Amino acid sequence: MAQRESAAQESGGRQNEASLSERFSKALASIDRQAPTLTYLGLGCWIAWNTIAFSGSFWLHETDNSSITENLMLVHLLACFVTLAAVALFSDRCSRWIAKNRTTLIGGVVACAGTLLLCNARAEVFGDAFPHAGLTVLFTSGCILSGAGTTMLFLRAAALFGTLAPHRALYRLAECTLFSIAVYFVLNGCPQPIAVAGFVVLPLLGAGLFCIRQRDVRGEKQVLSTPVQLTRKFWVLLLSIGLCSTALELIRAYVLISVPPYFSIDANVTSQLIEIPLMAGIMAAILLTKSRRDGFAKLYSVAACALTVLIVCIAMFSLNTPAVASGAWVVCTCYNMVVWAMLYYLVYQWRAGALRIMALGNAALSGGTLAASLLAMAYQASHISDSAMRIIIAVIGLAVLVDVLFVFSEKQINGMLLPVDEGSEDATAGEGGAQGAAKQPGKWKLACEEVAKAAGLSARETEVFLSLARGRTAQEIAEREVVSIYTVRAHTRSIYAKLDVHSKKELTALVQKHVDEGE
Repeated sequence: MAQRESAAQESGGRQNEASLSERFSKALASIDRQAPTLTYLGLGCWIAWNTIAFSGSFWLHETDNSSITENLMLVHLLACFVTLAAVALFSDRCSRWIAKNRTTLIGGVVACAGTLLLCNARAEVFGDAFPHAGLTVLFTSGCILSGAGTTMLFLRAAALFGTLAPHRALYRLAECTLFSIAVYFVLNGCPQPIAVAGFVVLPLLGAGLFCIRQRDVRGEKQVLSTPVQLTRKFWVLLLSIGLCSTALELIRAYVLISVPPYFSIDANVTSQLIEIPLMAGIMAAILLTKSRRDGFAKLYSVAACALTVLIVCIAMFSLNTPAVASGAWVVCTCYNMVVWAMLYYLVYQWRAGALRIMALGNAALSGGTLAASLLAMAYQASHISDSAMRIIIAVIGLAVLVDVLFVFSEKQINGMLLPVDEGSEDATAGEGGAQGAAKQPGKWKLACEEVAKAAGLSARETEVFLSLARGRTAQEIAEREVVSIYTVRAHTRSIYAKLDVHSKKELTALVQKHVDEGE
């Protein structure tokens, strides 16, 4: 009798636990359905954390120079770079667990622990309780833990944003930036102990927002698990990202490295105020204008040109002023946002490789910033003279200009970012209404169908033609249509002959012409 009662109690306990878990999952699913934006704001918490950490806000007021922020950036970025490189190298294995809520929460906890160590590793907090070596160990440990933890949160966003249509992804990125600015100013208005506590828990808050998403919306698992064959243009893009990132960080560090933290904090506050109307303008433009793929190329070129102007101002006129520092922050934010939007565009276009693409892209950003930080520290230690430093900045500026004009120009970007069907994806479809989008084909698909009908393509040729127009390779089409690659090549030759084109580029231009005529 006693054994039966004990077994019944254990069974009842398990049922209660299961029931509680189910109720919690249903509550999260209900929140996600009613407010799908919330889960995307997890990236906003990540942006806010980086802004606070690298500006020294809330936790570096007492120090008399900004060298500690440079040390933070150096070690933190090294940890980020190593983590990103490892994930890119083993992306097939990592894709199995990176989107799991348990992994996301672990990343948030690790980042929180690292942030707590960073905030406590100050001599004014411990006094003589720890020797200098002990503080160094605490600080370094905090940088490594925060770098690895926040990187896991960034990678969690890869699938979320990679399944959004390109301009919806850019809209969400601007929204996350505005959210991060709001978080920054809310904490800035709090007493310092509360602000520091908010800074510490930001990664955990971001992880919690990511964990609201409990379901596979519009193919998140597909873009994570499907491998991708990266093109030569993608590797050129990574080199371009690394070069521009080096230039941006070199400007920021050159202006701020030898001044008190309040100089950096004031410059950052000014940049945040400038970014508010800028981000609002980007969101309004996306909502009010027709989405066109060449907008990304123009955004990238504008950001790179603004970077070149900053380099000229510093290298030629030695303008080490708060205005230049604020401009560097704004350009850095805009450039990073455009880069992420382009990477998410590629994920959406290829429907694959989300983890590898975002890990490599952000590794290029981190690697460029890391190289610039090393140069800045050498300059601060007087290993590089001021005149030599300005020459280095000028040379890098010239390299950026050559890159934008010739190596990775607007034409090159448009050749890589092929048109995709996103015209029919409204706000609802963008957050999970895949069925609505499927019932209403986009302008690009309709134009493809019109071209195919006018050229007299067969049903099978039309299917291959649609895939070619979306930028898929012959191997990808063969796997998708479950035919041999030789069959795909035969269909491709027939399609080119009927359309009187000789390359995929001419095919894309033909479809784009029909889209423009339809508008």
